[in-house]
Amino acid sequence: MAVSAQVAAFVGAVVLIVGLCFLYVFQDTALRDLTAQSELAREALVSVEEVNRTLEFRIEQTFSLERISRIARERLGMVEPSVIRYVPLPASES
Repeated sequence: MAVSAQVAAFVGAVVLIVGLCFLYVFQDTALRDLTAQSELAREALVSVEEVNRTLEFRIEQTFSLERISRIARERLGMVEPSVIRYVPLPASES
């Protein structure tokens, strides 16, 4: 019986070591996968931020006062108001 207990202990130790090796490999694989996903997400974020900056620039250009003024003059035929000067007349005594 002593031999079978030793064999069982040896088999148990081997199973434990193999299980720990598989656990290590699984964790390493999962960590590499998560690192790759994180890098892809970071690259996507950089791309989206670049698009966002481009769109913000285009919005600023679209709503600039110079552009609106030019469109008003060219497309709508609007003109700058002329300066009207008023000369006060003396009050008439009646």
